[in-house]
Amino acid sequence: TGKTEFVKYLGKTLGRKVLVVKGSDILGMYVGESEKNIARAFRQAEAEKAILFFDEVDGLLQNRENARANWEITQVNELLQQMENFDGVMVAATNFCRNLDPATMRRFTFKLEFGYLDDVGKKLFFERMFKTRLSGAEAERLAGIPCLAPGDFRTVRQSFYYLGCDVTNAMRLDGLEKESALKKKSPRRIGF
Repeated sequence: TGKTEFVKYLGKTLGRKVLVVKGSDILGMYVGESEKNIARAFRQAEAEKAILFFDEVDGLLQNRENARANWEITQVNELLQQMENFDGVMVAATNFCRNLDPATMRRFTFKLEFGYLDDVGKKLFFERMFKTRLSGAEAERLAGIPCLAPGDFRTVRQSFYYLGCDVTNAMRLDGLEKESALKKKSPRRIGF
């Protein structure tokens, strides 16, 4: 739904580098290593005056009540303490907000929810990503496809790129319908 693109846009607007941190950058195999990696990421972002972006943060900030091992608790504690004392801009993205530790939410000044594209957004992405114009009937068909996110357009574009064939708008719309069908039937908002 554009969470990562939003952070890139924020960095460009603020004139700051975006330091992207994933679980694989943080999680270590030895006790205490993950906590050191967390502290290191915050120090680096502060030193570089970069926006610190934790993508898929639910893997790092899971509810401590569900922890099975002590290191799971200390890892969340370290991240929460670093967030509390960070003198910079930090952004986190997740599709599983309900899995986050309850103490997490108060540490975020702003909580944004990103929904699926509306009809104007769908048309804009279609025409920009595929470098084509839609007829009235095609625009109507596109409007009827639920739960589309920017990534769906990229996926469809990539699939046709690799096939190396001539592509029509009808084929693109078929691809978007298939991407939409892979999602849960009830449209829901995701991310924050």
